Amino acid sequence: MSSPNNPVPNAMLVSTMHVLANGEILSSREAFEKVQQRFEWADRKTCIQRILQLKSLTGNGKKSLIVFYEDGHLIKEHINVEADFLPLNFV
Repeated sequence: MSSPNNPVPNAMLVSTMHVLANGEILSSREAFEKVQQRFEWADRKTCIQRILQLKSLTGNGKKSLIVFYEDGHLIKEHINVEADFLPLNFV
């Protein structure tokens, strides 16, 4: 369990990112919420399951990233990447 004195370790860092058809990477929850209907094709239950699975595959000091591309309705996973990793903004 995490708490202010005992944060969740980096090994459990799994993030999601959304890329619009024009290549814009949405970098905040607020930006995503404005266009979330454009990503309704992504199955929420499956996404949550993948996040939980990737937590166990992600090593210390690394992160894993699930990227949703509006163009083509694609989902790509990047496992054990550096903290400053950014995916391609096109597919």
